[in-house]
Amino acid sequence: MVNPLILRGVTLVTNGSYQEGFSLLDQAIHLQPNHSDTWYYRGDALANLDRHSEALESFDQSIAIEPNNADAWVFRGVVLIHLERYSEALESCDRAISLQATNREAWTFRGAALQRLGQYKKAYASYQKATQEK
Repeated sequence: MVNPLILRGVTLVTNGSYQEGFSLLDQAIHLQPNHSDTWYYRGDALANLDRHSEALESFDQSIAIEPNNADAWVFRGVVLIHLERYSEALESCDRAISLQATNREAWTFRGAALQRLGQYKKAYASYQKATQEK
């Protein structure tokens, strides 16, 4: 059974109340530390609070618990882009795509990482993939 703190925290983060949601999820982690979604939404809240290093740690924890979560890989890539770690961001996006080839966000942020690495043709191809119909 999922802890009510987790449910409330996820709801708050989803609705844009990042600080309040983070506080609840931070508490919930101490009660239920092996819940992947708690770490994922904690990372989401931290990223939206511009606390990217901490967000990365949360996404890494989420992935450690649930390695096949494509969304966690994508947003791990996003925070790595914010941290200017573009090669690692590219690897994260590639991992997300290997898990879910039609993930448009993965293709978009893959393009962003490639662009920042100066690989413009590959970036353009990734952006094209992101805009293709499923």
